[in-house]
Amino acid sequence: MNISLSKTEKSKGDQIILIDDKIKAKSILSKDELKVFSKALKDDSKIINLSSLGNIKFLLFLDSNNSEANRKLGAELVEKVKSASVVDKSGKSEVILSFLEGAYLKDYHFDKYKNEKNEKSVSWNIVSDQVKKSELSESILIWDAVFQTRDWVNEPVNKLNTTQYINQIKSFEKIGVDVEVYRKSKLKALNMGGILGVNQGSNEEPALVKCEWKPKNAKNKMPIVLVGKGVLFDTGGINIKTGNFMNDMKADMGGSSTVLGALKAIATMKLPVHLIVLTPITENRINGNELVPGDVITMHNGKTVEVLNTDAEGRLILADALSFAKRFNPQLVIDAATLTGSAYRITGYNGGVVMGTDSKNIAKLKKEGEKVFERFVELPMWEEFEETLKSDVADINNLGSSEGQAVCAGFFLKNFTDYPWIHLDIAGPAFRSNAKDYLPKGGTGFGVRLLYQFIKNNFTTSN
Repeated sequence: MNISLSKTEKSKGDQIILIDDKIKAKSILSKDELKVFSKALKDDSKIINLSSLGNIKFLLFLDSNNSEANRKLGAELVEKVKSASVVDKSGKSEVILSFLEGAYLKDYHFDKYKNEKNEKSVSWNIVSDQVKKSELSESILIWDAVFQTRDWVNEPVNKLNTTQYINQIKSFEKIGVDVEVYRKSKLKALNMGGILGVNQGSNEEPALVKCEWKPKNAKNKMPIVLVGKGVLFDTGGINIKTGNFMNDMKADMGGSSTVLGALKAIATMKLPVHLIVLTPITENRINGNELVPGDVITMHNGKTVEVLNTDAEGRLILADALSFAKRFNPQLVIDAATLTGSAYRITGYNGGVVMGTDSKNIAKLKKEGEKVFERFVELPMWEEFEETLKSDVADINNLGSSEGQAVCAGFFLKNFTDYPWIHLDIAGPAFRSNAKDYLPKGGTGFGVRLLYQFIKNNFTTSN
């Protein structure tokens, strides 16, 4: 979608008029348009189609207090009008930007492997005195980062294997990000038994990728660390997934793509924050060398883990990355992962679950989530669930109880942290089986906008 900004209309063609007050309509509509307008008001319509009177023309009622409603209107309009002047009569930039956000995020297509591609280009010229070019540029940059995340999640594993993924991550060096890659020999030296164990059944070497954005004007003395689960395909291992549960497992790297998408937006915008992203990358496959239930592995921090279920693999690779994060003396560590079906059963596609040890920042993150409509439910970390991780032969097991499995996974990860930590389970919203409003079928890019705004609003000013 191409969005331009101007102070005056460039043409008298198709038009979308944005208002947030019905009284304003009387001063900008003709007599005939007012008749259509008055009739539509009786139906409580938010979108009034005036096209029957000539050129394509829509009048929209935006809500100053409901950004999500505005996003939905944008998503609906972008389907109807491909080229238009969007005339702002609402007078509030944040209201207009929420409308544009819905339109932009809706106009996404992953059709690179189709012979027939979507070629219907959308071009809107925004006529507004309120929206600043810098605001619009920043917004588009964030939305493009969401698209990058969606693309990565939608890529099949035969088109995005570990090496190919690493090469794409290395492109971040062009925007000033330092990228360091640890492959199998280095992971062995670091004693990363979680990553190496999950990788045993794969024919391609695993990796741990460290990306660092450290501008000279960074406001935080201690870095923020983001950790993302990068399982490029999850068969479940020897505890193989049954039925159709394996169909969408290319999306099991949704956490990795989310934290990398946030990093891309932050580095491109040159936010003054020291940020490190760690993403362990592997496949969870079966080749005769894979982990089996009962195996014991030793993690990066020295803890031993009895593997009771090889489909609880995400927490194993995250645990190594989380304990590795300790060496950076972080101010805060946030991990994101498509981790448990338990989380999905709580929220569905409507949001994620959050838990951790930093209640103050969890509250701030949830508040930002409400603003961008990437919402989280906080789960209680009750000690009864931690007790289910006890093992007779190792320090802990990797499964816990079937009840409260999302919390069991959180407690497992907690064993590898000794710093302020937040865990985001995005198994529900990261990948959809159907499109809704501005969210497409497939990868959604959930969490990119949230992490960007959370970090920008809380860590880019001096403490």
